[in-house]
Amino acid sequence: MRELFEQLMEKMKKEMEGVVRETMLEVLRDEKKYEYPERVSVSQASEITGYSKNSLYQMHSQGKVPGAHKIGSKLMFETAALRKWVAEGGNR
Repeated sequence: MRELFEQLMEKMKKEMEGVVRETMLEVLRDEKKYEYPERVSVSQASEITGYSKNSLYQMHSQGKVPGAHKIGSKLMFETAALRKWVAEGGNR
């Protein structure tokens, strides 16, 4: 009986190691998917903050979004400033 229990435990351990390995790989793939450059567009800022592009434009015009800069005709955001802003509550 004890031997059967130990075999079952070993089998479960191997299955769990496989599940953990697959989960870790999935997390790593997701992290790479969400890597952003130092400055991002309004679309990327929307992904980072969860705000719509229109909301970001409106909040920018009110001076509520940190790290926003006009580069030519494009509005760009500093990624680090956005992440910090979101972590601190992001105007919610």
